Amino acid sequence: MKRLLWILAWIAVAIWSLFAWGAYGLLDVFGAFAARNADIVTGHPETVEWLSWTLMTLRSLGLGAIAIVWGLVSLLILAVPALLGLFLGDSRREQYATDWREPRFDPRAPVSGPFPPSSGTPPVRRIERG
Repeated sequence: MKRLLWILAWIAVAIWSLFAWGAYGLLDVFGAFAARNADIVTGHPETVEWLSWTLMTLRSLGLGAIAIVWGLVSLLILAVPALLGLFLGDSRREQYATDWREPRFDPRAPVSGPFPPSSGTPPVRRIERG
């Protein structure tokens, strides 16, 4: 279930990114066009210069705003499966690579060192003096 949520979230981020990229491109093209053709509005040189500067500033602010809004909405979209994953918990136990390599550790078992316990009594040791 969590994997499906993440897949859907990344698909939503991809669609949102295409939409934001389109808005960014349209604002870039039309903003630059309006700034280049500011002389159509008026023939006064100082007004044309001020209007062109204002339109380029608004274009730059708009492009920055689109990038910031894209990032925030993308983070919001990706926060949904993260939070739902916390609330839903694990529906099944994840298989780890170490499961097949070694037996589970039982904390209640007596500690016998790094070697497994022997099945019989330990051999008798003889101490020889010589």
